Amino acid sequence: MTIEQIPAPQALHRRPRVINVTHQLPFEIRHDPQQSPPWQLTERRGHHAMYSGIRSLASSQCDIYHVGWIGHVSYAQHPAPNDLSESDKAILTRLFLDHHCLPLFLNTESIVGHYDGYCKTMLWPLLHYIIWNHATDGRLEARQWIAYQSVNRMYVDLVMQLYQEGDVVWVHDYHLLLVPGMIRKLAPLATLGLFVHSPWPTSEIFRCLPKRQELLQGMLASTMIGFQTYGYARHFISTCTRVLGYESTPEGVMGNLGHFCYVVAIPIGIHPENIEYVLQKPTTMEKMASIRDLYPDKKIFVARDKMDLVKGVVQKLETFERFLTMYPRWRNKVVLIQLTDAPVTVTKSEDIVQLENKISRLIARINGRFGSLEFSPVYHYPHHVLDDEYHGLLAVADVALVTSNRDGISTIAYEYIICQQKHCNPLIVSEISGTAASLSSALIVNPWDMTGVARAIHEALIMTPVEKQARHQQLLHHVKTHTAAFWAKSFIRRLQESVDYLAQTNHTPRLTFEILASSFKRAKKRFFCFGYDGTLVPLQNHSLGQPSRKTLAILEKLCRDPNNHVWVISGQDEMTLTRGLGHIQGLGLAAEQGTFLKHPHGTRWINGLENTDMEWKNDVMELFSYYTERTNGSFIEHKRSSVTWHYGLADDPTYAAFQAKECQNHLEHAILSKLPVEIVVGHRAIQVRPISFSKGDTIKRLLLAHAVDFVFCGGRAGRSAEDMFRSLISLQRRPWQPSPLDIYSVLVGNEAFPSLAAWHLPTLDDMIDMLSDLT
Repeated sequence: MTIEQIPAPQALHRRPRVINVTHQLPFEIRHDPQQSPPWQLTERRGHHAMYSGIRSLASSQCDIYHVGWIGHVSYAQHPAPNDLSESDKAILTRLFLDHHCLPLFLNTESIVGHYDGYCKTMLWPLLHYIIWNHATDGRLEARQWIAYQSVNRMYVDLVMQLYQEGDVVWVHDYHLLLVPGMIRKLAPLATLGLFVHSPWPTSEIFRCLPKRQELLQGMLASTMIGFQTYGYARHFISTCTRVLGYESTPEGVMGNLGHFCYVVAIPIGIHPENIEYVLQKPTTMEKMASIRDLYPDKKIFVARDKMDLVKGVVQKLETFERFLTMYPRWRNKVVLIQLTDAPVTVTKSEDIVQLENKISRLIARINGRFGSLEFSPVYHYPHHVLDDEYHGLLAVADVALVTSNRDGISTIAYEYIICQQKHCNPLIVSEISGTAASLSSALIVNPWDMTGVARAIHEALIMTPVEKQARHQQLLHHVKTHTAAFWAKSFIRRLQESVDYLAQTNHTPRLTFEILASSFKRAKKRFFCFGYDGTLVPLQNHSLGQPSRKTLAILEKLCRDPNNHVWVISGQDEMTLTRGLGHIQGLGLAAEQGTFLKHPHGTRWINGLENTDMEWKNDVMELFSYYTERTNGSFIEHKRSSVTWHYGLADDPTYAAFQAKECQNHLEHAILSKLPVEIVVGHRAIQVRPISFSKGDTIKRLLLAHAVDFVFCGGRAGRSAEDMFRSLISLQRRPWQPSPLDIYSVLVGNEAFPSLAAWHLPTLDDMIDMLSDLT
């Protein structure tokens, strides 16, 4: 097959195509002139979870294509050539195309500048919370940045050879952060997904990177960005707000020219069936028996890590030494089998050489102190292990130690859980790794607290069979339900939903009376919902809180119909809503985004804050007061359920925007990280409110309490109305919905505003006139 022979998608009834852009292709190359043919492709050993998840998409009516670097070639003969000849490249291209792969060939200079250089010396340490400990004049970093840009552009050139309108392009990890921005310039309407497999640090760490703005802007050209944990996603959103000054919501970031980039957390999983298949192989069972025969009366600890600075191998060994010191009863009764995988680089860095030497000295010290001629308590195997031997080891182990200092998701922990279905032995996981958030039934430890980890090891060894089984069942349920296939399908599904949402916001058609009247007459039970400011009350008069007589008359008429449920959901307080609308019989009122409710025909307000801790308001008021004193023209709006700092009228807008970034950062670290509240960054305003109250949540609760088949929701352009529109979209898609919902989400005002509303009406008067004709 050639590139020209790759089938172009047909306009009608075609299968969707997903183009995966990864640092390396999912196949390794081996050349042996004694073989026929001499060039052989085998599945790549690393990143099993990612590649198996991607492959699973092919069974769900998707055509999968891969774009990536070929990786290092394994040659049987020595010395190996530095670079491939053009004829070799042609042969390999044909081989890869047969597997739907488009190969990228990089010379040694590009590999050293991109992967060994910018990726591994600049990005990788920073993403793992390691600040560079060497000062330079910037020339080396500048050369590496040029290489990073150049290689990213090479990937884009290959993608565009393959790309057809309607394809999904899925870019992976920190090696390719500029790719989405480059593709967006060439294909403005492309569906672009980016998944960051590594951790994402706080904004204070990331802002140390000289090219931080260029990288963030490249990423934000994506339709959606995925992270392994909610914490990493939140750090990214905060970084965009602080570094670029962009507005954000919990769902994502509003970038340049009104482009909204969704940000989600979808942790990766593994393919349990593959591991279970390996465990049933005779060779695996033989390995299990031989390992047990080797250590017949020993408790086996197992650990596997890459040889890098964040996997915590040194701390693990020091902790094992501490354990043997604290619990002498276990000496000569336990063995730690530590597997390490070499980093994929052209040259081994000085840091890695020093790390290897330190590990060797530590192992020698532990074995010399606690071992003997017959037995060594630590066995280090710094080579690749075949699947049958590796999974056999996991199956016979008594404890697994996954104690990295900083990591994304450790699939080793998941593999151990699958391999332990017979024995249910304990798992110890670092609380700093992304894995801990998903595996709460493991023994969670701080890897820097050696005494605490030593105690956890002892706890694992003396754990009762009943507790082991209970913990393992919970862990196994998570691993078997959140698989690699689930991860890939969830990402593509969420990406497509994001595309649908964004497509809906590009143009909002005007609602006509004929369309609305047909559904209105057909409906048996109806639900009407309105905002207040800008929806029922003109914005220029909203401080008076008085709707017009015509508006009040229409509301009264709607409420008199027993088949209608009519509500007003507003950010205003109870007093304002009561003054303007309290006299209308049968009208439901929701004040402060739904925190306070007065049901139709009800006489009192229901306080949703009765069981909510509001002590956080004192801290927020103190912080907002600090910035108000230092930002002339800003002010604080205090409500019972929220506190808002407004800086839109500040004397110096530029300085006020800077202060707002600082204020948001303080809020995230002092308030958001420890209390059940959310920060809403609006137009020149920062609001803090309970996480459980929003207009979207309120309308969802009200609709779930009423069996209706017609919904009309009107709101003006703004974040709170978009919350309602988003909830209505999610409700419309619920498969358990008893009957189809005719939903009319209506933006009242400027149709050019990017909105999730399905329809728009230019003015309040247009909406009132249409409702008048309807009733």
